[in-house]
Amino acid sequence: MPAVADPFADSALLARFAGLTRPELEALQLDKLRRQLQRLAVTSPYYATKMAEGGIDPDRITSLDAFAERFPTSSKAEFLTDQTEHPPFGARLGIPRSEVALVNMTGGTSGQGQEIYGRSQRDVHQLGYLHALPWVMGGLRAGDVAMNCVPAGGMTTGGWGPGEGLRIIGATAFHVGGGMSTDAKIDLMAKIGGMNFIYASTNYLHTLTEGLLNRGLVPRDAFPNMHGLFIAAEGYPLEWAEKIEAHWGCRLQEGYGSTQCNGFGGSTGSAGVFGRDGARGLIRLFEWETMFEIVDPVTGAPTPSGEVGEMVITNLSVEGSPVIRFRTGDAARYVAHEDAGTGQVWKSIEAGSIGRFDDMMKIRGNNVWPSAIDAAVFAHSEVGDYAGRVYTEGGKTEVEMRLALAEHCAGLDAEERKRILNSVKQAVKTRTNVLMTIIEVSRTELPEFAYKARRWKDERQQGYRL
Repeated sequence: MPAVADPFADSALLARFAGLTRPELEALQLDKLRRQLQRLAVTSPYYATKMAEGGIDPDRITSLDAFAERFPTSSKAEFLTDQTEHPPFGARLGIPRSEVALVNMTGGTSGQGQEIYGRSQRDVHQLGYLHALPWVMGGLRAGDVAMNCVPAGGMTTGGWGPGEGLRIIGATAFHVGGGMSTDAKIDLMAKIGGMNFIYASTNYLHTLTEGLLNRGLVPRDAFPNMHGLFIAAEGYPLEWAEKIEAHWGCRLQEGYGSTQCNGFGGSTGSAGVFGRDGARGLIRLFEWETMFEIVDPVTGAPTPSGEVGEMVITNLSVEGSPVIRFRTGDAARYVAHEDAGTGQVWKSIEAGSIGRFDDMMKIRGNNVWPSAIDAAVFAHSEVGDYAGRVYTEGGKTEVEMRLALAEHCAGLDAEERKRILNSVKQAVKTRTNVLMTIIEVSRTELPEFAYKARRWKDERQQGYRL
């Protein structure tokens, strides 16, 4: 695979933070945290109330542990209530309304509602910086040709951050997300020729790769100068990642980010999504900007290294609508810096396995995660995409998966198609302990996802309506 530039040699900022000891990093976090809370005690009634509830004096916080033990968490539901009572930004806004330079909203994919965030001018600059960081770590440099497949503009953080980040780096950016079809994107890529870097959701990189292969184009041959594929937003099976790297001839990289992080909060960097012995790699967290806790979602106790917990985040320098001990609902496997073997003292989370606690479906007594189903399905290179639903019929829970084979499998006979569907069915059963009905359909009968894929619908409540 193409060699990737050393980000710590090329970036004085990254070199500085990579060179810190753990005590030095935590001292920096504590100093920034004190200043953030001192400011919010005066400017944000929401957080002033939270501090009062925890009996916290910002001037007397002596440790990060004491802060985590006493400062109450916030949830999405609390933020939604706050902004309803104090529209549009809620009482948590930390700057005067006149200083709001940009408005961001969450995507609303949880179905609970959209949080509204006001950004200061500094926050907008940070938004770009937090998108540029992981791409510099991944080898993107000034003058490189980069294609951003995430829809640009709009109200989301992800709509604004990529453009700012690519501009900061000095890359030649083509923003093709949203209004351009996959075929049109491929036509443009062919015209450009010297493509170096692609940013896309996990789901869309799958769609783009499938589109190229359907045209008889092998990505590694069509774009030999590609040195970075960067994904975010969704988990994936390692079998899929292996095939993507083989098709493109370069490393697959991943970032963890959110509106609450004001961009990316961590990245695999050029090391990519694979670790030792073909295991999952690590997303190293940018702890000097965002403080991360990984906790038990029930007890709130810190999760031991190697275990899955809920991500709780605190912005250390966001001005407009900062989050302080916000419960993200994101499920991630935590890896302490002592166990990471990365050479840095930053906390890490496992790449490719980040999910949502509220995505889990209880089916016939089993805890079923969509990411586990994806892992079983997309381990089969013959699969183009799928969609599923859980419903009730005659008082029984039924599970149906509609599956489309990839276009390069169009010539397979009925017997081979049946073999593939049975293989998928057994793989899903092995991973979830749930037997599903699988129906082959045309790709046109399945939904298209330009960014995050929501492949599952739980229709069980409808089955009980009279």
